[in-house]
Amino acid sequence: MSATPPLGPYRIGERAGSSVWIAEDTRSGKQVAVKLLTKQLPKETAKREAMIRDVRVSAALYHVFLVPIIEIAPIGENLVMIMDVVDGESVAKKFHNKAVDRAEFFRIAYQLVDAVKFLHLRNLRHGNINADSVLVTADGQVKLGGLNLGNLLPRENNAVVYQQKGNDPRSVAYMAPEIITARESDERADIFSIGALLYELGVGKPPFSGTNATDIARAIVEGNPASPKAINPSIDPTVLQVLGGCLYKDPFKRVKDAKLLLEAIVRLDPECEKFAQELVRRATEPGDAPRGDAPHQAILLIADLANYTELEAESPEKAKKTAARMQQLLGESVYLFDGQVGDPFDTRLIAEMPSIDKALEAARKGEFDFSPEMSSEPEPLQVRMLLTGGEVTAKDGAITGTPITRGFEVLAQLPPLKLHITEDFVKLGRGNVRLRDAGARAGVKLYTIVDSEPKAVVDLGPEPTTADIEQELKEEAAAIKAEKKQKTKRGLGIAAAAIIALVVIGGGLGVMWMRRGKPEKVVTAAPVQLGPATAARPRKVLVDPIAVEGTDPTLAAQANAVRLGAIEILRSFPEIRIADTPGSGVTRFAAKVRAGAAGPEIVAPNGIAVPMIDTASGIHSVVEWVTADVSAPAHPPIAAAAMNAFADALLANASNDTTRADASLRAALTADPNFLAAQMLAMHFFESNGNVTDSLAAAKQIVVLDPANLDAARVVARANLGAGDLQQAFAMYDRILKRQANDAESLNLVARYALGSGDTEKFGAVLRRLNAVPARSVAAHPPDVLVVSGRFEAAISPYYDIEVNVPNNPALALKIGRISVLRHSLPIADLELKKLSESDPVWAFHLLKAYIAAQNGTKAEAETELQIALAAATPGDESWTSAAEVYALLADSPRVITALEKAAQRKEPTAAYVLANPLFRYLQSEARFQTLRDTLTAQQNEMRVAVAQIAL
Repeated sequence: MSATPPLGPYRIGERAGSSVWIAEDTRSGKQVAVKLLTKQLPKETAKREAMIRDVRVSAALYHVFLVPIIEIAPIGENLVMIMDVVDGESVAKKFHNKAVDRAEFFRIAYQLVDAVKFLHLRNLRHGNINADSVLVTADGQVKLGGLNLGNLLPRENNAVVYQQKGNDPRSVAYMAPEIITARESDERADIFSIGALLYELGVGKPPFSGTNATDIARAIVEGNPASPKAINPSIDPTVLQVLGGCLYKDPFKRVKDAKLLLEAIVRLDPECEKFAQELVRRATEPGDAPRGDAPHQAILLIADLANYTELEAESPEKAKKTAARMQQLLGESVYLFDGQVGDPFDTRLIAEMPSIDKALEAARKGEFDFSPEMSSEPEPLQVRMLLTGGEVTAKDGAITGTPITRGFEVLAQLPPLKLHITEDFVKLGRGNVRLRDAGARAGVKLYTIVDSEPKAVVDLGPEPTTADIEQELKEEAAAIKAEKKQKTKRGLGIAAAAIIALVVIGGGLGVMWMRRGKPEKVVTAAPVQLGPATAARPRKVLVDPIAVEGTDPTLAAQANAVRLGAIEILRSFPEIRIADTPGSGVTRFAAKVRAGAAGPEIVAPNGIAVPMIDTASGIHSVVEWVTADVSAPAHPPIAAAAMNAFADALLANASNDTTRADASLRAALTADPNFLAAQMLAMHFFESNGNVTDSLAAAKQIVVLDPANLDAARVVARANLGAGDLQQAFAMYDRILKRQANDAESLNLVARYALGSGDTEKFGAVLRRLNAVPARSVAAHPPDVLVVSGRFEAAISPYYDIEVNVPNNPALALKIGRISVLRHSLPIADLELKKLSESDPVWAFHLLKAYIAAQNGTKAEAETELQIALAAATPGDESWTSAAEVYALLADSPRVITALEKAAQRKEPTAAYVLANPLFRYLQSEARFQTLRDTLTAQQNEMRVAVAQIAL
């Protein structure tokens, strides 16, 4: 691109950097900077428009310390970025081979990190931070540039990134090792680049050098930077502290994110923040620093009350309160998805959202919360909501512009309680939703979201209604009548076959007795059909006590063992439900045993008798007869030795002989590990006797044998959670949620771990699902987002609002109680403690009691209550994190860190909370806490990967 030919309306002048030229906008005469993003826009119209749209959405940025972007413009086959011209010099040019003093170092560091933090909040990684992309003006203001197509489009893999820039020593010198080696990377790659640049500012030369780009890359991956003190003996120790956390080769050892790095910079030099705030103030005043109130592209959610005029006529005070309630409820959704409300005290809501997807999530949550079915208001708020976009101006907290003016004109013609979307928004992106044409209002084309088609639900066997049963009986009667003649003809044949079977069985009786002790399948008579096939849904079956003819006590014991064994095996069949009492729709089965000529025999309800050479053969006969009656499919055969041992275990367990039950049960499992009923008995038996290891082994085998068994899946999930295997734990919880979409335990845990990992989108999705769960069972609430970021004061009022409608929620009572203690509001904490004495007296009651005792300074009581709570802890709760807070209240620092280390060992879902908690900030300089921070940061990634398995 030469300096002479114009580029669209831009007259190109001198070159200012790589792919950047100074130009004149011939339409206005204004001088601008033009950056060439690509020379090859896609030929296909749809792909071309999608690419331009994605870049424009990502480039809709404004920050005082970023080079202002005016426009993303397609010109011919080129895509260019139009920016303001910054009157400043790059770090490379301004401080060439010269270390800066302490004050200037921190001023630049603060502004640079603040700009990067803003980008990261917008889900953008810079990836190009170096001494050429950071500009500094004469008055000390930083302007971060260097954004390009790779920053503004979905991230390319690291191999491509390094291939593209691997020949440029200036770019490579600031690359993180994981970028060079094409390993997985995240925002911490930017932290490394910041560290390299700050090292250059503090020392006077980059941390890594070489004769060419390849040598520099090798030095970054394999070597270590020279000691800053050796190069610059006068370097300030506080500067060394900033550098130390940024340049680790292992990204998990670096400062976790820009937010924490910024906090560390302010802690070491509070004056740099004041300097930056003054720059911001001047930038937002007219006629001073450029573009403080410059227009920028924005994604907007706006809302108002359809009946505000009527409410104001009735009572201005009522109208204001109603508007405030709308702001509060919809504002929670906005903040949950990282948006910003312009003026939270206005009667209308104007919010700027960071992305298309988050705008859709926030608006849909708001629509759901305001719906009459979910609203807790005496009268549903008549809220109208609109998603739109376009160029706006933000100044002094107010957001203004044509999209907002037109948006409220559209809202005035829309019905309440239904989200609408403008064509301007759709041009920016549709997100993961399907849209329906909704006509036009006020000259603006509108769309609504098409509700998702309901997912197919696996029928786990709902209880049949009386009407269902009556209909089935009518169908049975018709079937019986139709087959009556055929049954009569078959009767003689069946009787003859039975006689022949008995003769054959009798002849082979001696051989069968000889094989009795071997674990082979017992051969019994063919199943006897007791009725027509009517198992369209799980059938209820009542197995009556087996009658005994004669007075032989051993026969009575064997009959009881047969019945118990058959019931437990039938219970493992999904086609059958065992009933405890007679009733409508319950099929009763009654058999008897008697002494036959060749030994004991069991007699079916139709009178056919077969030999019962042992307990296993009796169980086998009953199971086959019942399954035939309800037309259940055949199940794998069970070894005789396993069946006999299983029956003996059932009898021993019924008589509380745990030693014999344990031995018999183990014998059954050894004889046939695939014996589902035995594994189910083992899971419950071993658990009730405190044998967690064997109970878990049985549960794992059940999950393999019967993937639909949610009891076993829950046991495995809890055990894996307790063992710290989050991946396997949430694989099991995903299995549970696929069959029970509103399972409270699973959803609450997913919400906690999503929040602990910083995944607010997943947290928001779970909150919406939890709306279908009984309110008392919900343990995750919107204000949790505020708490996890350390904003206790902001969270308490929303918690109170929720508690008004859900007064008996134990999780909510504990949250309010804990924050009340931390805010020194002990009377409130006492009220919550009283609630917990009834709703959760085992764990939460004692935990809150420990908080209150610690705040009162009664250390012995706090310790006693804390130990009771810890003993009652369950996987996935926050027991040790809470213990750390209790010890912090008691000023016992060593035990605070020990408790936090134990929380990390348990992988409690509190990593984000611990890292942001103001109670623990005084530990920042402790070596153990620094190590703990690294552990928690790694665990956040592990949590994020684990909960990503959950499809909501």
